[in-house]
Amino acid sequence: MSEGNTIRLLVAEDSAGTRHNLINLLGLEPDIEVIGAVGSARQAVDLAIQLQPAVILMDINLPDMDGLTATSHILRLMPQIAIIMMSVQDESAYQRRALAAGASAFLVKPFSGEELITAVRNSLAKPQP
Repeated sequence: MSEGNTIRLLVAEDSAGTRHNLINLLGLEPDIEVIGAVGSARQAVDLAIQLQPAVILMDINLPDMDGLTATSHILRLMPQIAIIMMSVQDESAYQRRALAAGASAFLVKPFSGEELITAVRNSLAKPQP
């Protein structure tokens, strides 16, 4: 999953602008490598299987399947992957549902670069199944 000390990361975000900003921000970190970026949940599932990232940034609202369903599906197949759920909805019910689906963390948009980087690095501390 992680080669050396580099965190291999997949971004699943339907907004092209947000996806671009996340890739650029994460690209500034020497220990994080964005290995893929997709705009739908089905693409996220397919690419997760193909690329085996250590971490996935998953938007909760994606066009073809919600991020919660995609998270559950990915973690059934690859429980070692850490998934960080992102949402504009700052409601505890969404956070509970994300964590129940297996997400390691929940970030409310807009979040700071520091919050994002910390969440990515902390997600690797997730206990392995």
